[in-house]
Amino acid sequence: MFEREPIVGTMSSQVARIIGTKIVGGEYAPGDSLPIEGDLCTQYGVSRTTIREAIKHLAGKRLIDVQPKIGTRVLPFTDWNLLDREVLSWRLTAQFDSKIVEDIFEMRLCFEPRACYLAARYGSDDDHRLIEKRYTKLAGIVQSGNDVRLAAQADLEFHMTIINLSQNGMFITIGSAIKAALRVSSEMLQRHATHPSEDLALYDDVRNRIVRREAEAAAEAMTRLLKASLARVLPITTKI
Repeated sequence: MFEREPIVGTMSSQVARIIGTKIVGGEYAPGDSLPIEGDLCTQYGVSRTTIREAIKHLAGKRLIDVQPKIGTRVLPFTDWNLLDREVLSWRLTAQFDSKIVEDIFEMRLCFEPRACYLAARYGSDDDHRLIEKRYTKLAGIVQSGNDVRLAAQADLEFHMTIINLSQNGMFITIGSAIKAALRVSSEMLQRHATHPSEDLALYDDVRNRIVRREAEAAAEAMTRLLKASLARVLPITTKI
């Protein structure tokens, strides 16, 4: 007897979310076969059409492969579309641990310092004023210490603004793709901030180097900020 899972919102997308979370969380391992269509209908209390749409959705993200007479199998991790927004969100829900945190920051260290370099070197005066504005907003919220979510949102806006002002389409696409991960890490950083003034000094250094058009120094400042953030987030993940 299957115990039905709660379905909220669009049926097919929610079924896809539940199954996708089970896949990225390891409940269905690479090579495993998913239950047959009829069993999935019973488990989730939905129609065959809904299940087929959900399966198609997951196949499009390269989590599963559907073959006639063979069935639906979970693909190897190396085939997954890991930059897909939903896949990343499901991974954060299913397994927010030190490994995914390290993966995220490794990727950020590969492109955010360069985004700072580009924003410093090629950004317009208006671009730099926008970065000043983002920093001022973040500093004001952090110093007031009243709202972790507002501080996390301001942190996210600061980073996304720099990425967007790099004018590198690939960087912008990656930044948009990992926005969910950036938001989660920003909330953790702000919630567990023990020395807000020290943290702000790192952000201020990034801001200062960009607006002074010190491209190399801006990249180095972002590297220091990201490494400090990683060092603070990693111990938190071991307690979750």
